[in-house]
Formats: sequence, structure tokens, C-alpha cells
Amino acid sequence: MWKNKKIILIIAAILVIISAISYFIIKSGSKEPVYELYTVKPMTIQKYVTTTGTANPINTISVGAQVSGIFSKLYVWYNSVVKKGQLLAEIDPAPFLQKIDQDKANLGSARANVLKQKALLAYDRLTYARDKKLWEENLIAHATEQNAYSVYLQDKAQLKFLEDAVNASKAQLGIDETNLSYTKIYAPVNGVIINVNVVVGQTVASTFQTPSLFVIGEDLKEMEIYTTTNEADLGGIKKGDKASFTVYAYPDKTFWGYVHNIRINPTTVSGVVSYNVTIYFKNTDGLILPGMTAIPKIYVSEKKDVLGVPNSALRFIPPNENKEILDNLSKKIKVGEGIVWVLKNKKPEPVIVKLGINNDTDTEIISKDIKAGTEVITGLKLNYQTAAAPGRRVFF
Repeated sequence: MWKNKKIILIIAAILVIISAISYFIIKSGSKEPVYELYTVKPMTIQKYVTTTGTANPINTISVGAQVSGIFSKLYVWYNSVVKKGQLLAEIDPAPFLQKIDQDKANLGSARANVLKQKALLAYDRLTYARDKKLWEENLIAHATEQNAYSVYLQDKAQLKFLEDAVNASKAQLGIDETNLSYTKIYAPVNGVIINVNVVVGQTVASTFQTPSLFVIGEDLKEMEIYTTTNEADLGGIKKGDKASFTVYAYPDKTFWGYVHNIRINPTTVSGVVSYNVTIYFKNTDGLILPGMTAIPKIYVSEKKDVLGVPNSALRFIPPNENKEILDNLSKKIKVGEGIVWVLKNKKPEPVIVKLGINNDTDTEIISKDIKAGTEVITGLKLNYQTAAAPGRRVFF
């Protein structure tokens, strides 16, 4: 019996201890909120437009073949650095050499025909001169003299025809010699081979279209980013604006450039109008490769020594704040205004401020009640049990 009472007393004591611990936990959880504060101070705020784009050489040249044939030699490959006039590849010249030999033979034959015709023309000229004299002396019929004259004129015309045939043979020889020179493909500029679309043994037919065999980036030390910027952000961007960007290959490194051009040709996708903005930058260390995805920030304006606060201060709403107070605040603020909260007597009080320049992290505020050194609330300490989720924005 005594043993059972002892067990009951022990259980009762444990329950009392648990109740006491629960009480103190609940009491400690209901303490006053602890706020995160930010001391307002002068700062430089840069407004920027964030976009995405692709890094490319300023000039990209596609090198093609002007004649058809089988590639017999290839002298460059991906990433080869080339100079203007450097030999890149060769097409088998054998068919072109055979054509030139044929052209030379045709030219020789045409020239021989001209010499033969000149001799015939000289003979028929003498015949005509003789018959004309005999006719004038009434020694032959007029028809005989006229026939000799006709043969002479025909020989003269035939000589002109054969001389033109010689010129045509010369022209054909020139064309085929030019085509032979096209079997050697040279670099038109200094640069780097970005792409190769041919291998030894491949047949290229240039009859239908000029195939692109090599793509040369003219100078990878100077490049551009081709971005797509929607029309809403375009208004603040101008040529020469400073820009920074990052790439996925080097996420912790920031590169710098400037707006080089704003192209006025629009692109419309699903009703959204966009324009291409190019950003020039120097790639002296060669880290940026053609085709890399870039995330640029284009700095469209900047203000120095202005009072600014983190954007979290403008989004903050005290937990359990009276809904009527919040509704009244929403009615009071105007376009271009916002609300920050300051502590007075350990209680948050709202201050309506005028908003100035802003970016993703900070916003300029203008108010006679907010000065350098004023502390504004940006959030709640993480150890506050009832820390509220981010509230709705109360500025427009």
C-alpha cells in the first residue's frame, strides 16, 4: 500500500515539474518582439536594369567555298589562331587542272584557226584585186568580179568570228584559273576559328548555295553581349551607360563594359516587345568564350550621398498590427510614397516617406522625420517565436 502511494507521489511531482516547464516556455514565447534595426545613413544608389544575353565576337565571319569538290587538306581546327591570308584548307585541284589543260588546248586550236583564216583572207584579197582589174579592162564578166568580192568579205567576217573565239577561249581559261585559285581557302581576317564544318574527304557542292566551312571570330579580345531588353526597361538605357555582368562559368567574378548600341529593330513574342541592346567589353584575359550566357546589369542612373534604407524596411509590417491602422495608412500614402517603421517607446510607429531612386537592395527616402542616424525596422529577430511571414507591400 505504501509502495503504491509512493509511486503516485512521484508521478504527481513529475507532472508538476512538466507543468512548470511548460508555463515558463509559454511565458518566454509571449515576450515582446525583438526587432532588427537599420541605421539610416548617406549612401550611393545605382539604378540598373537586369537582363540576360549571349557573349559574341564583335565580328563573326563565315568562310565558304566558291567551287565544288572534295576537300583534300585541312590546315586548321577549332580554336586555331589565324592571320589574314593564311591557308585554311584545300579542295582537290585535279579536276580544275584538267579543265585548264583543256582550255589551253582549245585556245591553241582557236589561234591556229585564226592564222589559217588570215592566210585564206590574204589569198582571197589578192584574187579579188586581180578580178576587179580584169573586169575594169573588160576581160572577165562582172559576175566573176562580184563573186571574188563576196568570198573576200566572207573570209573577213570568218576571221572576226575566229578572233572572237580566241577571246572566248582566253576568258574561259581565265575563269578556270580563277576557280583553281578558289580550291585554296584563305582566312579573310585575323581571328580565331570558332567552328569547323568540314573534314578531309568531304564533298562540297557550291552549286546551290555557298556552304559555311569555317566561322572565324575576328578578335576575341574585344567582344559584345547581345541582350534582349523589354520596352518597359528600354526608356532609361542610353548608349555609353556602364554595365557589369557575370557568367555561369565564373559566378563570383564581375566583368565590366558599356552599352555600345541600341538596335531599333523590335522583336515581338506573345505580345511582349523587346529590343536588342549590345554591351561592349574587353576580354583581355580570354575568360569569356563565344556563346556564354551573361547576366548583365545596365546602370541607367546614380545618386550619391542620399539617405537610403534596405528595401526590407519598406516591406516590413509589425506583427498583429491593427488592421484599421494599416487600412488608414494605405489610404494616406500617394504614388511615389512608402512607409517605414521606427521604434518609439519600444513600439513601432509608421512614417510616410517619399521614395526616390531604387534598385534591388536599397531605396532612397525623403522625409523631414527621417534623418541620418535614425533607426528603422527591417524585420524581426529570428529568435522571436511568432516572427511573421513577409507582409504585403504598403506603398505603390
